[in-house]
Parts: sequence; C-alpha cells; structure tokens
Amino acid sequence: MPKKFHINFSFVDDAIYYKDTMLVQLGRLYCSPSEVIEKHAHVNWYELTVVTDGEGTIYTNDVASEVRKGDIYFSHPGDFHEIHSSEEKPLKFDFFAFNSRDPEISHEFKRMVANMFSYEQRVFQDLQITNAVSTAIAEFSGKEHYSMQILSCLFEQILYLIIRNFNVPESAVAKHSCAADELCLQIMHYIDTHIYSISSLKCLSEKFSYNYSYLSNVFKKCTGTTILSYFQTRRLDAAKLLLNENKLKVNQVADMLKYSSLYSFSKAFKNKYDVSPKHYAIAMAKKARKK
Repeated sequence: MPKKFHINFSFVDDAIYYKDTMLVQLGRLYCSPSEVIEKHAHVNWYELTVVTDGEGTIYTNDVASEVRKGDIYFSHPGDFHEIHSSEEKPLKFDFFAFNSRDPEISHEFKRMVANMFSYEQRVFQDLQITNAVSTAIAEFSGKEHYSMQILSCLFEQILYLIIRNFNVPESAVAKHSCAADELCLQIMHYIDTHIYSISSLKCLSEKFSYNYSYLSNVFKKCTGTTILSYFQTRRLDAAKLLLNENKLKVNQVADMLKYSSLYSFSKAFKNKYDVSPKHYAIAMAKKARKK
C-alpha cells in the first residue's frame, strides 16, 4: 500500500553541515495502515523518530518498543532500525538523523549511548523537541532568507535538549552493578553501538577493565555463546542490511565493517547466508529494479 504522505530531505550519501550539526535526514511520514519501514542500518548517525499521531512498534536490533502520539524514539549509530505502523491507528512521525562535530556535544552523546543499556530508555517525551523538529521541517521546505542560520540554531537546540533529557551524572556510571548478567548486557550494548568501528575484540579489555579471557568466560557462561560469535553475527547482520540498500560496493562494505580482507568477508558472508556477498548484492539490485 502506498505511503499517504512523505517528505524526505536525505543526505545519507553526502551529509551537509549547519555549523557543527551534520544533517543526514529530515522529514515527515504518514504511514498507511500496517505499513512496515523495512530494517535499515544507521551507520555514523543518531536519529529521532518523533511520533505526532497514531501508534506503532519500533524495532532496534530486533528488540521491540511500543510508541504512540507524543513519544520520541532515540536511535544510535550502529542500530538496525525497523518501524511497524498500527493498522487501526496508523503512525505519523517526523524524523531527524544527525551527528555533531562539536567536541562537547559529541562527548555527551557518546556518554549517553555508553550508559543507555535498555531499549526502553530510548523512548521519551519532550514537546520542545517535537515542536523544534516540526519547525525545522517547515523551515527547510520553505528555503526562506536566513534559513541556514535559523536551522543551525534549531538543530543545536534540539541536540542540547536531547542531552538534557538523558543527562546522566558521571558519578552514576559507578553505580552500575558488576554482576555477570549486567556485564554481558554492557558488552552486547557496546558491540551493537560500535559495530562499524571495532576492528579487534581486544578493545573490550580496555573498555571494561577486565582481562579478555575473563570477559569471554563470563559471556559464554551467561549467554551460552561466545563474544566472538555474537560479534560476527551482528557484523554480518549489518553487512546484509548495507548490501540490501544497494548504495555500497561489496569491498566498501567489507572496509566499513573492518574486515581484514575482501576474501575473509566473502567467506564469512557465504558461510552464514549460503551465497557470496557479490551475488547477494546482484540479487538485491535486481529485486529493487522490479519494484
């Protein structure tokens, strides 16, 4: 069923800057009943999904969160994102995908992500943010005089409002339990949100201040799988999504996910999906042309 209404200013391939705010996407979507926004990858950007009407379910890394009018969902870099609209009350939402090169803002966002272990924490409400995103869409659509300056201020305001909503004092980090299950949750969360930057799992030792073999033993005991297996699965999930989007070549996907070589990426992909990444990408491109 076709979308009822869709505004999408997309700069995924070539983001633009408003002072220090990197704009990746900005827009508005009125979903059809039961519409599904297919799973897609967030690479190096954050995103707000601002629900203006209706109800639905947002899936992040296959974990569901129910949302309704007034809710804002905060997505992180590295997320696998999917949206399902309600049949009875179709979703209407605005969206704003971004990052920042401002050192203070960048630090605060990374700290928020590091301390946000539950997906339920992603949902919040803030009328100021809702109004600011709506105003930004209108301003971007109008292209009036001083739009660049106004949008720069609006985007910066939105980012500081997000920080204020998720402000966690540094002292609160120490309050997290070091229990085995909590540690495993933190490891999974770190891998999920750094899937494009991890080149070696040895970095977990420095991050969590434990010997890697200790982390491996605890993870295997609690989850029944290894850290390496979890990481490989999430990395290949990301690779499949990126190839689905038909924007990157196979070697670019391999480089983005820090594989040591194209051969090692192709071998791992074929072992998991029974098809080479090259042939998978060709099949997805053919499927896209038929739509």
